Amino acid sequence: MIPHVRKVSMSPWVDEERGAAEIGSDFVYSRKPNPAMLAMDRFDPDMVRQDLARTRDICARHGCPLEFILKDISTVRYEPQRLFDWARIAMEVAGG
Repeated sequence: MIPHVRKVSMSPWVDEERGAAEIGSDFVYSRKPNPAMLAMDRFDPDMVRQDLARTRDICARHGCPLEFILKDISTVRYEPQRLFDWARIAMEVAGG
């Protein structure tokens, strides 16, 4: 145990089920979704929604507080709207 730790950062490649089971309700599960979803040839809102919903459902099963943090974005293929769409989807998923 590390004193004063409140959040545990979870990379896009983590075993989410195991991470949530280990963290439980003691810490915030700070999820860093894969930024490559914004860099694909075609932005796929359904894939983003499924990815975020999967994390939400895993955390709900294990009683983990959850936050989504999108970072390390290198490109949105000249379509900044992808960022707004991702944020809207994340808010929808987080809300229910």
